[in-house]
Amino acid sequence: MTTLYRKPLAHKRPASSRAAFPIVLTTLLLALLMTGAAHMQSAKNPYDKERLLKVVRLNALSTQEIVQAIQQRGVDFQMTADIEAEFNQVGARPEMLEAMRQNFRGAKTASTKTTANPATNPTNNSSTSPRSNPNTTSGKVPPGAPLSKNEIVTLLQSGVPVTRVEEFVEVRGVNFTLNAQVAKEITTAGGNRSLLGAIGEKAPTNSTASTPNNSTNSPVRNSITPAVNEPDYDDLTDQAISAMQSNNAAGAIRLLQKAVAMDSSKPTAYQLLGFAYLYGNQNIASAETYMRAALERNGAATFRVYHDHDGFFKTYCQGTFFVNRMGVTFKADDGNHTFEAEKVKIKEVALNDFVGSEYGAFHVKVFQDDKKKSSKTFNFAPATTKKDESRLVVTLVKSY
Repeated sequence: MTTLYRKPLAHKRPASSRAAFPIVLTTLLLALLMTGAAHMQSAKNPYDKERLLKVVRLNALSTQEIVQAIQQRGVDFQMTADIEAEFNQVGARPEMLEAMRQNFRGAKTASTKTTANPATNPTNNSSTSPRSNPNTTSGKVPPGAPLSKNEIVTLLQSGVPVTRVEEFVEVRGVNFTLNAQVAKEITTAGGNRSLLGAIGEKAPTNSTASTPNNSTNSPVRNSITPAVNEPDYDDLTDQAISAMQSNNAAGAIRLLQKAVAMDSSKPTAYQLLGFAYLYGNQNIASAETYMRAALERNGAATFRVYHDHDGFFKTYCQGTFFVNRMGVTFKADDGNHTFEAEKVKIKEVALNDFVGSEYGAFHVKVFQDDKKKSSKTFNFAPATTKKDESRLVVTLVKSY
């Protein structure tokens, strides 16, 4: 993520927002997988260390949101000095470290009355034999019916290594034919050319292929995946995240619009739509529409910014600026600089006429005491270095 911001502002502007789309989106989008803490209600496993490290490193959620996520879901590891050092290196704030210490819950284990589903529980590798666990590479593939397209996509999205999925395809075959649209869905989910080649070799003829997208009666589901139903809200937002990471903004937008149609009360899809339109399509009008919809549902609008240190943007740090109905928050990627201001503490938010104006900068002036006699100014420049993005930040802060 930080590669986008290594060039000094004073010498060279960042890459265009279109070129930066996959990098910038990684910050927001991978982390939004964790937004069950604030907005998604479905039960999830406790966070494992590597996933939480990635979320903190990518700096897409505010400190408060990450703490809330940890408190709700817990973590499957116990804090040690070495682990604390790892999190410190990626910018974790003390509040996050304390939340990890207080919320160890261990990994969720399968009930003794049901067989664990290895495709949806990749952390469980002690009770499932390699003979039936698709997460275990080079394990023997159990016999079963050919795989459907949805089963392959589900396995990939669940974190099963692409090499292991290819092993299942080689042994069991597939019940669908490969075309451009199907290939796009599989690669978006994490497949590669080798997997597509295996699918192409194992694909049946059109006369013998069963329904390519569903195959709801396939007995393979009893051994490697649960029955694949129509995608729910979380499925659609997860697929949209994969699409945007592949620089497929149009595909992501279609998925997110389906999610909105399915449940218009949740903010997550609106947040992603706003981000996709801003950094993927450079459509600031549509971005504002969806960001407002997210804010109205107690979500947030998220912007990548530079934080000025010296009044001239000669020294600065990179981070994320969050706008919500309660105020604004900034957290640097390294965790060293943070900034939070409630609405009642904000004296002024406006575009800059001088400091960083060549980078489209804006400032937030915040009262420093309850009597509102003194204030401090914080300067930020948008990732796109365009004033239109700063105008959107200012407009949203003033509107809520």
